[in-house]
Amino acid sequence: TTAVAENGLHPFQIIRKRRFWASLSMAALVAMLGLVMAVCSSCQSVPDDVVENRTPDNEDERQQFARLVKEADDLYAAQPRNEKRVRQSAAKFDEAVRISSVDQDMLWKGARANCWLAQYVTDKAERAAFAKTGISYAQTLLKLKTDSTEGLFYLAILSGLLADADRSYGLSAVNLMDESLRKIIDAGRDIEHGGAHRVLGTLLSDPELPGPPTSIGSLRNGKKELEAAVEKAPEWPENHLYLAKAEFRWASPEERNKPAIAQQARDRLNKYLLGPDCKAPAGYEFEFAQWQIKAREMLATNP
Repeated sequence: TTAVAENGLHPFQIIRKRRFWASLSMAALVAMLGLVMAVCSSCQSVPDDVVENRTPDNEDERQQFARLVKEADDLYAAQPRNEKRVRQSAAKFDEAVRISSVDQDMLWKGARANCWLAQYVTDKAERAAFAKTGISYAQTLLKLKTDSTEGLFYLAILSGLLADADRSYGLSAVNLMDESLRKIIDAGRDIEHGGAHRVLGTLLSDPELPGPPTSIGSLRNGKKELEAAVEKAPEWPENHLYLAKAEFRWASPEERNKPAIAQQARDRLNKYLLGPDCKAPAGYEFEFAQWQIKAREMLATNP
């Protein structure tokens, strides 16, 4: 382990807080994956709690469960998404899981709703609480189906969001994200328009994530994963947002000093996010607006 001097202290491993910009790739969830530079003496492991095993006792409970899941789905799907409706959606999933915790579809959708809230609510304690609830849904799903693509994907994103809200989970979150996303990629599966490549690429290319041997940061490898996301889903705006971010860094004087790559990134943002013909993908109105804000910020800082 490499010691790092900081303010006269020597923690044995550090992972700096950085909130990634992605939308969470659910409704595109992956957004704002925050990882943390945390002193390892205070590090915690991402929780592995699961929801208590429950099944409906009678027909009335089965009907109540179906009604709650339908209402939760409808609230989450309403456009444009907003905090009030997604809170209501998450609350109904919480009611539903108290009746039955073995419905795999309900579990990943409940994880997704909590993931959205863990990204967008303002209070850190609330964000951490939503992340932990979502993680318990994902862990329960993985207990039922160990290779669940949705379970692995949302476990990865929620772990990053937990670290964003509470930096003591940073090191554990990085490792769990890397492991979970690579399982999806190695199995040749896709989710959320190249989501596993996109989230992993965003993680690896973050400039504040240390490289080996301290951690796994790598601009080269991150850029490759983001290019793979674009290859899988070339029309998905979020893939181009994060590839452009990596390209701007790749083109910078501190890295490869390639102005042509920076222009490529500008063209990418204008074509897929900011041009007059650019529209939100169906069901992603709120998230697309957030991507556009980040795209304009990138252009402003990379004129």
